[in-house]
Amino acid sequence: MSWGKHNEEREYDELVDWEARLAREAPFFKTAFEEFDVRSVADVGAGSARHAILFRAWGLDVVAMDPSPDMLELARENAERFGSDIRIEEGGFGDVTRIAGERVDAITCTGNALPHVRSLRGLHDALRDFASALRPGGLLVLHFLNHQRLVAGHVRTMTPVFRQTEGGDKFFLRLLDYTPAGDGVLFDFVTLVRDPSVRQTEHTMESWPKTLEEDPGGGWSLRSRRSLHFAMPLALIQGELERTGFMEVRAYGNHEGAPLDPDKDESLIIVAVRGT
Repeated sequence: MSWGKHNEEREYDELVDWEARLAREAPFFKTAFEEFDVRSVADVGAGSARHAILFRAWGLDVVAMDPSPDMLELARENAERFGSDIRIEEGGFGDVTRIAGERVDAITCTGNALPHVRSLRGLHDALRDFASALRPGGLLVLHFLNHQRLVAGHVRTMTPVFRQTEGGDKFFLRLLDYTPAGDGVLFDFVTLVRDPSVRQTEHTMESWPKTLEEDPGGGWSLRSRRSLHFAMPLALIQGELERTGFMEVRAYGNHEGAPLDPDKDESLIIVAVRGT
């Protein structure tokens, strides 16, 4: 039986420790939104909509959009679970202006979504769409992996994550490869899963020998999928933003607002303002 795209998307919420992540990131967004008098937000590549649900809880008008129907289903489940009335729409880069309808005060694109543009032309088109959907003086917040660190250091793996879930114990692994020109990062997302029917603590020393004979592998299985990301080091994304009419481009290395260290920081956070 194939694992399927729907279940892959669902595991995204198992991988991310959302309570810890939102507690860490919320002050950054709240401060930025207050600074730019943000009342409406388009969350692009919203995934399971946890950021969008948070923004709506602050009283903002929010539209969450994502190109994956399966991810949107998860977003709707989360909206119902948290009692949120956010607007959820199917759409990706190039669809923001159409879906938003009226110009919004802010656009957020987090969770490593933007590198899925796959090319410099795709990035340029996405940024033009962002600019068109934003009001003059509107805020753009981008958040993705620091590609300069990855490409320059030829980083091959990221820190494994372990989760205990209803579907069994899971290890989430990420293996990275690079295009020869260094303009693309290929991610292998690997998930090791132990069948939940395996209850290691239920066995005694007397019962273990038979158990090991019946299942020497311990109930473990492996799933994997691949994703190609366009590499966007700071100089590239900053230059493209400025060419698209964005101003006051600021780069941070974390949500505490520390300036980016391009050789060390794992993430890159960009804040920019749409020109008038």
